Amino acid sequence: MSNLKPIIILVDTQLAENIGLAARAMYNFGLENLSLVRPKIGWPSEKAEAVSVDALPIIKNAKCYDTLKEALVGVQYSYAFTARSREMDKKEITNEEVVKKIVLNENQNSNIAVVFGGEQSGLTNDDISLVSECVSIQTDNLFSSLNLSHAVTVFCHSLFALQNSEKNNEIRKGETRVVDHSKLHHFFDHLEHELDVRGFFEPIEKKPSMLIKLRNIFHRAELSEREIASLRGVLTSLTKYREKQEK
Repeated sequence: MSNLKPIIILVDTQLAENIGLAARAMYNFGLENLSLVRPKIGWPSEKAEAVSVDALPIIKNAKCYDTLKEALVGVQYSYAFTARSREMDKKEITNEEVVKKIVLNENQNSNIAVVFGGEQSGLTNDDISLVSECVSIQTDNLFSSLNLSHAVTVFCHSLFALQNSEKNNEIRKGETRVVDHSKLHHFFDHLEHELDVRGFFEPIEKKPSMLIKLRNIFHRAELSEREIASLRGVLTSLTKYREKQEK
């Protein structure tokens, strides 16, 4: 049984109350690490602190970042909760599946982040391209919209319930290869630079969507650190060869 405690990351949150309520849900179910990305409110927030009640330490210790990429440094595997179906070739699983993966310790004791988007429009495609997998919470078809703090509560409770279930004794650990997100993101930056230099992104207005597709290809490959190092070596070698040819 795994007692891993994922980092909860809230992106573009508009209401301080939702941050406070999310912290309460985390405290109810044994999670303590909260990160905020581009909060749309002033931070720190007295409203969030007031709503959090006994979970005030979680609010006080919350880390704030300008970008999701910065918040994912040191994270080896990440899950993004999103309600909308997107044509991004991104692997999608259910809330039940993600908590089972965490409890099964499929990610080999790695640092895990669970990402939630803002109340108005959720996560951007660019943000989603930075995470490993997408997660959906099953709801009634008549009303699928779920409040941000409620979505956090559903995940936290599901994880807590499975971690504390007697059935855990019957679950076998799975295995998968994991890599620090920062190494993968450095590879993305390296690849983008080399492709930029060679005029790959044409027409230029399609560059953002082309980048997202490339990132998703490598996410699906679940590359090891050695494989990423090898790919960066390939890029460097091709660059040096091209420079020699041009001399």
